[in-house]
Amino acid sequence: MSAIGAIFWKDGRPADRAMLDRLGQGLRPYGRISQTVSISGSCGVVFALSGATGAGDQVHQPVQANNGRHLFVFEGRLDNRVEIAQEMAASDFGAGRMDDADLAFRSWLKGGDAAVRKWSGAFSFICWDAHEEKLVACRDHLGLRALCCHETAQRIVVASAPRAVLALPDVERAIDEQKIADQLVQMFHDGERTFYKGIKRILPGHLLRVDQANTKSERYWSLDEVREVRHASDEEYVEAGLELFNEVVRAQVSDGSRIGTFLSGGLDSSSVAVTALDHLASSQTLPAFTWIPSKDWDGRCRDGMYGDETPFIEDICNLHPRIKPHFVRSEGHGLFHQLDDFLDYAGVAPRNAINLCWIHDINMAARDQGLDVLLEGGMGNMSLSWSGDGVLLERWQQRDYANLARDVFAGPGGAKGVVRRLTHMLAFKVAPGWVHQRYTHLRGGRSALPPWRSRSAINPDFAREMHVEDRMEQFGWDFFSKPVRDTKQLRAELIAGSFSHERADIHQALRAMHGIETRDPFSDRRLVEWSLGLPEAQSRRFGKSRWLIRRMMKDKLPASVLDNTKGGEQVIDWHARLSWDLPRLRDELEALADDPDTARFIDVKLIKTCLDDWPAETPAGSAHRGYSFIPVSIGSAIAAGRLVRRTKGSNR
Repeated sequence: MSAIGAIFWKDGRPADRAMLDRLGQGLRPYGRISQTVSISGSCGVVFALSGATGAGDQVHQPVQANNGRHLFVFEGRLDNRVEIAQEMAASDFGAGRMDDADLAFRSWLKGGDAAVRKWSGAFSFICWDAHEEKLVACRDHLGLRALCCHETAQRIVVASAPRAVLALPDVERAIDEQKIADQLVQMFHDGERTFYKGIKRILPGHLLRVDQANTKSERYWSLDEVREVRHASDEEYVEAGLELFNEVVRAQVSDGSRIGTFLSGGLDSSSVAVTALDHLASSQTLPAFTWIPSKDWDGRCRDGMYGDETPFIEDICNLHPRIKPHFVRSEGHGLFHQLDDFLDYAGVAPRNAINLCWIHDINMAARDQGLDVLLEGGMGNMSLSWSGDGVLLERWQQRDYANLARDVFAGPGGAKGVVRRLTHMLAFKVAPGWVHQRYTHLRGGRSALPPWRSRSAINPDFAREMHVEDRMEQFGWDFFSKPVRDTKQLRAELIAGSFSHERADIHQALRAMHGIETRDPFSDRRLVEWSLGLPEAQSRRFGKSRWLIRRMMKDKLPASVLDNTKGGEQVIDWHARLSWDLPRLRDELEALADDPDTARFIDVKLIKTCLDDWPAETPAGSAHRGYSFIPVSIGSAIAAGRLVRRTKGSNR
């Protein structure tokens, strides 16, 4: 865990040590042990060291080489070190013994973009070439590590976090209003845009190249280039999946870090946990942390969902006694739990802020256990454990009508299930778009109000000012109301775009706050590419969704988990938590109304109406506006309002 930064004076002036020291101080929250500055000509780089949790965090940074020609700083880790070292073997004896920073630097010098394409891991780096007077900054394929930049005519600043850039005295501390509008309507597709005016993200899978004359962002990797994966039998898919999954899990647990795991009753995190056991010492236990609802939860949830993970966790731990469960209730903690600190570290207003209450508490519980790393399975649904929702369309396109019929009729739900599968998983995907629109209107499923109005707490005047509807059309964002015709394209967008753009900022903030790194094996570049290359029929077969991972985990997970068709509901007890927060929420509304900016951005009257009409119990039907609107839309608006006021320096 560390942070990096650089300042390059494009006008050729010598690097300013005082300015670099300011940048280092801005990086200090993410690297408290030390901040080291190195200067070469018109550029200086900064490395801020936090704590060693693997080969990538070494004190010997910045890397200097070739008589001072190159300066290199690296943040994160490489998970396919053997493969990279083998590529290096011809020219770099001992590459396998290098730390991640040295290995990445030498690999980059030798192979450039082609080398980086083959890396797997969570990383960012900055490289300065004094001879060519060129700066290169890079983010990993899936954007698991953060990197942003701020550019003027005279210079460019690159850093792990906007907070570091804002530490420079001549950088304006101002909110990007377009980003606030996007966030309030739950649209996160504009990946370059941060919450701060003039500060841009470097996109996942991109290199930023800067010289005195030009600044260019170039994509070095894309999921559009994924190759098809084809095996001769169903069993071979399982064997190949197990081999690859074991490799990526092993890479993430074998670096000497003290490992724990998030654990739910679902397939993803449980698959990670039981697989990790195979790569730990036989005497080593695996601490597992599970959020469970508050004692004040009224037990209500939607049909087909569950809220308490306890029975599933007990079954998993009975089957694997080396997994040691720790249940976290986050009792008494609601929307405001550590929210201000999080906003300061992350520089983002999260889309579902109330989730942070249990995330903070699990991180603190892991820290109390002396852990460095928590494993998770957040990207499983989009990669290896994909549901296979595109299988009927795939069967249709392949004219495999016999298996198509079996997939339609073999699923759950009786006659209604058959109709739903036939319409939503096939008919709407092949029919013109107006057919689904007409169907939705006939069913009364769409409000007369546009989606941004009925599902967000944005001020309508501000929405029009920020051209929200035009931007939603530009990015194709319709709250998933439109049928998805290309599921692989959707998955690629979610994995490396839209809902992932701020993931790195969020995890960086949590690392800084709690000293715990989160790792998700399902986000490994190799596993993602392989998963997206699979036929849909490997993910869904004759009514059984997530078919591949269920087969992979057949002998490793209990039947209660493998056969469970219900979904877990995050923060199912949101009604109780926000009921605790009601007095503070009303105070917050007064602060929003008193601030001219937040009053312009947020529909304070609408939120007040919702609080005045507070439901007596958890709304269990998705048709009830309070079901998602209150915890998600209102929570997002409160977080956004606090970020705006803190950026302006307000103490209220």
